[in-house]
Amino acid sequence: MTEEQLEKLNKIKVDPDKFQNLERLNCGKILGIDYGTKNVGLALSDQEQKQAFVYDTLKMSDKLFVEIKEICDKEEVDRIVVGLPLNLKGEYTQKTEEVVMFIGQLEEEVKIAVEFEDERFSSTEAEKRGGGHGIDESSAQIILQQYLDKLNN
Repeated sequence: MTEEQLEKLNKIKVDPDKFQNLERLNCGKILGIDYGTKNVGLALSDQEQKQAFVYDTLKMSDKLFVEIKEICDKEEVDRIVVGLPLNLKGEYTQKTEEVVMFIGQLEEEVKIAVEFEDERFSSTEAEKRGGGHGIDESSAQIILQQYLDKLNN
């Protein structure tokens, strides 16, 4: 990753003054998001932040952030993790820039801390698994589970 790419990632770090839920970051559910231009896959952790479960797939629309906020309120989500698409070398792509912009807007609209997780191969893995769920929500589950595994190790 280049210095410029690292600087861009640092710009989306959480500003603690923006969020009222930060004191509960380790005791609530985490929402995982697989961002797409047509669909946005969602996964949700358990209260103990150990296991990720498929949740839903939302259509990209003007109401997307409202829908995500409603889910966060209903499910008592304290943190959001968005899959960050990097190329095979771990470098930014045009899609990465799009997701970084999405993350920034998501933080502003939903007012919950947003972090990111490398999503390379999540869609491929979701296709292999099948399981009766959509690719988008299965990808979100894989992204969130990777994040939870790192969090708990």
